Amino acid sequence: MRLGIHIPLKGGFAANLMRVKEYGCETIQLFAGNPTAWKMAPPNVVEIEKRAVLAREQSIYPVVIHCAYLVNLATRSPDFHEKSVQLLGETMQRAALHGAPYVVLHTGNHGGAGVEEGLEQIIETIDGALPKWPDGVKLLLENTAGSGTALGSSFEELARILKSFPPYTLGICLDTAHGWAAGYDFGTADGVKMLLEQFERLIGLESLYLLHLNDAKVARGSRVDRHEHIGRGQIGRDGFRELLRQPWPEGMPVILETPDIGSEWDRRNLKAVRSLLL
Repeated sequence: MRLGIHIPLKGGFAANLMRVKEYGCETIQLFAGNPTAWKMAPPNVVEIEKRAVLAREQSIYPVVIHCAYLVNLATRSPDFHEKSVQLLGETMQRAALHGAPYVVLHTGNHGGAGVEEGLEQIIETIDGALPKWPDGVKLLLENTAGSGTALGSSFEELARILKSFPPYTLGICLDTAHGWAAGYDFGTADGVKMLLEQFERLIGLESLYLLHLNDAKVARGSRVDRHEHIGRGQIGRDGFRELLRQPWPEGMPVILETPDIGSEWDRRNLKAVRSLLL
């Protein structure tokens, strides 16, 4: 497994990369632009290529791009939907420039239209956008906490989207804090075994390309997305230990999105994860 951190935009790519490299980071995740804005500045191709070269030189891979939070492929607003499709497409292109094989996307909110209608719109939208996306970049759907009208909190909903496309077209990013909030038991060894068996039955573990390893501030099933430092939240250490010790494919990336990114907590959380692998 390759352990890594979501790095902040503030402070510059190179400085953040070298900082987390010092902590023993082996993979990174970042936003391609402002995560709460519709517009990205025109790409500085030379600068992005320098980023890709530096990451390779430091043996930090894969580089993972997280899509902006505004993107909602299930929205009922035509204008919002058009902007979402545009921004997702631009993000896929930026990922290609970074040499990033994965873009992580929150599946969206149906806004009252209903789960089935929302899922159908996501499927139709991805189907129409796929031909425009660059080769070598795979879209990973991230499970959600399930608050409000959010889609993708259950393995059944994620499976509904993935199985609408040929095998390996899309993939899954499994977030432990989101899964815990949605009701999945990441806190015990037995719970982890059961949820992975369910994932295998409904989706297939071959479609799981990335883990977001985060503890949770909230109770299981609360439907609230609140991340916590590893081992200091409601999930605890036992479930994480079981999850990390599964026979994952060599090089499976594990990204931490714990609080206070860009601080000494990054080092502490990486250390906490490594202690579970001993």
